[in-house]
Amino acid sequence: MTTFLYLQRFADGEPAAMPFDVLISILARHGKLGRGLYDTEITFAAGQTAAGATIIGARTGGALCVGFERPRFDAPLRALVWECMRELGCAAFDDALDMVYTPLHGAPGLPPSISAACANGVRRVDSAQQLWPDQLEAGLPAVARPGLAYGNANRNGPHMQMFDQGDVAAKELTIELATRPEACNAATLRVLRNLAARVDAAIGANPEYHPFYRFAHDASSLLFLESAQLGPLAHSATMVSPGPGLSAPLPGFASDRDVYASAHAEQARLVAHVHDKYRIVLDGSATSITVLAGLLDKLHAFYVQERSKQPANVAFSSPVATSWAIRAGCYLGCVIASQIGGQWGYVMRGQQRLMVVRTHRGRVCHPHLQVLDHIVNGARDSVARWYAQLAVSDASACARVDDMACRIPRLFAMLLGQDAFADAAGLPLDAQLPREKLDYSFASLRPLEAWLGQVRQRQTAGKVAAPLLERLIDAAGAYLGEVIRSNTPDASQWQWMNYDDMVRAHPAFARQRPRARDFLVFLDSVEYTTYPLATISALLTDARAESLQDYARKLLPQGGDGANPLAPGDIEQWPAEPKMDLALDQIRNAVMKWRRAATPADYGTMYADNPGWLGNDSLADIYRRQHLLLERGMVVWASLVQANNALFAEGPHDMPALLAYSLDRHFEARPQALQRVSQELFAYKGKGKDAPAPLQHITTCLANELQRPQDLAVPDMLTRRRVMISAFLAIRKHMPADVMQGAWFPVLTHPDTLCLMIAPRQFWPQELVSAWKGGAMV
Repeated sequence: MTTFLYLQRFADGEPAAMPFDVLISILARHGKLGRGLYDTEITFAAGQTAAGATIIGARTGGALCVGFERPRFDAPLRALVWECMRELGCAAFDDALDMVYTPLHGAPGLPPSISAACANGVRRVDSAQQLWPDQLEAGLPAVARPGLAYGNANRNGPHMQMFDQGDVAAKELTIELATRPEACNAATLRVLRNLAARVDAAIGANPEYHPFYRFAHDASSLLFLESAQLGPLAHSATMVSPGPGLSAPLPGFASDRDVYASAHAEQARLVAHVHDKYRIVLDGSATSITVLAGLLDKLHAFYVQERSKQPANVAFSSPVATSWAIRAGCYLGCVIASQIGGQWGYVMRGQQRLMVVRTHRGRVCHPHLQVLDHIVNGARDSVARWYAQLAVSDASACARVDDMACRIPRLFAMLLGQDAFADAAGLPLDAQLPREKLDYSFASLRPLEAWLGQVRQRQTAGKVAAPLLERLIDAAGAYLGEVIRSNTPDASQWQWMNYDDMVRAHPAFARQRPRARDFLVFLDSVEYTTYPLATISALLTDARAESLQDYARKLLPQGGDGANPLAPGDIEQWPAEPKMDLALDQIRNAVMKWRRAATPADYGTMYADNPGWLGNDSLADIYRRQHLLLERGMVVWASLVQANNALFAEGPHDMPALLAYSLDRHFEARPQALQRVSQELFAYKGKGKDAPAPLQHITTCLANELQRPQDLAVPDMLTRRRVMISAFLAIRKHMPADVMQGAWFPVLTHPDTLCLMIAPRQFWPQELVSAWKGGAMV
């Protein structure tokens, strides 16, 4: 969780001033400068870069810090941060110290405390491409947050103060601060003081509300309270911290079977490519990383040659470097998991999802970024050296042959028939296993248990060989654990842990549990440790043992029997919003009025030109069907399900996206209800068979963004109204500001074509255009 991204320059471990005028000139090219209550602020275009930034310092003493509030980690922020790092020699770090970047050339001078606290290590960068590369990260839709309108002292600033959480009934609003104490100094704390001043002004305009600041680290809250006040605050606020000397657990690493599958597929492609092109064998061993490093050295030389052809100060990005970072990063991660001991999964950074490997000792590694650093920086950031250090610092205590935690995705894949066993023996009663019902749902535990009962009867009769029984316990135990993880709201709550690694970290654990086969791998969380393999083993031994659903019910919220988060009745009962009904009527009237007088030249001004890069993509048909939609299309509301990340920032190209729309009049005053359906669909993206069976054909389309679904009906488990999802091409010239800034919008549709088109912005009422640009339609 990141609330702030900071830019600071350091010398000999202490903050050092940056030339104020140089910094201001850079920032002015990226946003609007203004004066807040106490310090200079910069405001960015709605929906990009950050919610705003505060500059600490002045011309006389120089600039000491820039703090970006709620950074977007998008292309505009990347360009801005890289320009500052290049011109000013400053470091970039988030308040949680999940990432720290320093310029490759020149002494970074970082405080030792920051370097030590950065769990992922300090990254030296020599290219904008190394800063949160979006090709290596998956962007998620922005989360709607509560806010309070107020009169901002900065006339160029937003007149809305955003919060992270809100209890409308209690009139309580909360700002989450993951700030680590090591990230606190006089300048960064002053950034927080400016935030407090804005919150105080917002509460002044809305006195019925009460603000809370929830700190993840107690020491940070104390440093904030002890920092210099900028002025009196007119309203009280409540500071919440974990308690003296404590830190609150934050959402962290979540192992993920789809990430595991994707990583292994990409590493297989790299192995095949390297063998075919270079006749080099990458065999998955630790020594193969040295071979990989040699290939990356050659790529670095190619990268330097490529870059030398570009004009100076151009933010050069190499597609070759990106391609290799993806595949070689997956190979490096797979070797880490198998040879050092680790698991594939993801971590969240803002609205970005990062594919990572977590070692069994708890370190989160970014193998793709390590490969990219080697290609850009050269041998000074060699993956071979980094891997060798990791093999010493993070080697699992578990023998490689006993490391079941790293093999969990393969174990339950074997149960489901998605992976093969080393021999042909398979599982006991393999043909009777109801694989089609094993969808990782709570309900799937009942058919699994019925099958285990059949195996128990054969095992009691002595008809199941011990090796096959052990294989079944491993595979079914892995599946049971995944059901627990898949149905827990916070995917990072549970971690698979090897017995030997737990004992090394907590020696007393050996006195609580024996080193028996049923306990070699288990699920661990902050509050509980639970043993899925032992539960399966007990059920195979004793018919009176606890049922799988009873076992899971104790560990899952609502006992595992909760209904779907969105029920059909929710959409039926959604309150109408007359303003939305009126806006749709205004657009329809504007379109009809235009059609009555439109000339061929008028139509021509509305057309978008086919740039040709889509090739044979079915979405290119929109350029041929524009006239039909403009001449005879019907206007209805649609909502965004997902879109290419490039659409959320300025750019030259129209981009693919996926929307939900309906011809049902029910939604004419309820576009937000359509958006609620879209949110529910997107929530299941990447969950594969974890998603409810009626939604799996849609989640498959969401996961494979090259698929072009057309008029797929949304199952009635979400709404009884007819809602369809369709791929479409978001044409920039039809959107206000040429950027996707809204979660719902008007579209043109016609029964003679499957193409859909955003109704051109020329037909939108001004109120709708303003809401779009102001970020009010999210």
